[in-house]
Amino acid sequence: MRGLWLAGALGLAGLSACSKPAPSLGPAPSASAGALGSASAEPVASVPHLVVPKGACRALLVTGKASVEGAPIVIGALLDGEHWAVLEAGSSVALRHTVTSREFKLIGPAKVLPCRGGAEQLLLSAGQLSTSANLGVRPGAEVLIATPLGIVHYGDAALDVEFSAKGLRIRVKQGEAWVEPEKAGKPPFKNPVGSGAEARLSGRPLSAEELLNACQTAAEHARDAAQLVLTAGQTGAQSSLGARAADHMRARAEARSACAMAAAALGSLEDPAESQRLSAAVAHADDLWRSVPSASGRKN
Repeated sequence: MRGLWLAGALGLAGLSACSKPAPSLGPAPSASAGALGSASAEPVASVPHLVVPKGACRALLVTGKASVEGAPIVIGALLDGEHWAVLEAGSSVALRHTVTSREFKLIGPAKVLPCRGGAEQLLLSAGQLSTSANLGVRPGAEVLIATPLGIVHYGDAALDVEFSAKGLRIRVKQGEAWVEPEKAGKPPFKNPVGSGAEARLSGRPLSAEELLNACQTAAEHARDAAQLVLTAGQTGAQSSLGARAADHMRARAEARSACAMAAAALGSLEDPAESQRLSAAVAHADDLWRSVPSASGRKN
């Protein structure tokens, strides 16, 4: 019976980081075949014959010049969530998530990683994007838009989001959104931002290295919180299984946000070697906060 309670608590904790990316299918064979390739699927070993599709973003409409790894984005192309899209001034790309039907519009000049890892997540290194309401809405599911200065997340909203050297600007046209500044020392932000309202974050973002350090710290905290869910016999107000599970959920959400911001900062790096090093470190931290420990202390 205790095993069932623990499994349930860890299952609830896993829901705190919505829209978890689908498992990677390995590196793309080329920029044109990978970044703009076809959607694929992967069998789940524990459930025979069940196939989980790997999400991507399909281009519905392209105006002007937009590319991924030098390959032009054309109508019908699939962006695999692993390569950055670059849009020149005056260009735009309308996208739809292949699994959830969420829709987004990228507006140049911009550098964006849409559908990161197949999830409902967009990394905005520079430029503008807009979102559509009433599409792909499911209970508990959220879209996350990350910039080096902060993140925006929503369940169902039409937004205009812009990130530049002037800061982060969010205008809510319909619904409501939550805005989380990157710097923990900032005054609490008034959330949610409702329909017709606008929110701004200004200031110099931390460097990619600094954001990575924050990501790794948050990921380690989430890992430790997961292990505490399985710890019995604690005393005090925070000793109950429910309290420990809630702490784990909060830690996972914080790690998800911190690591998404670190990943967004990678879009501004010009040194390929540095970008590859930090990308690998962010990926490791993402694996860390998503990990689920076993009762023996070994991660599953």
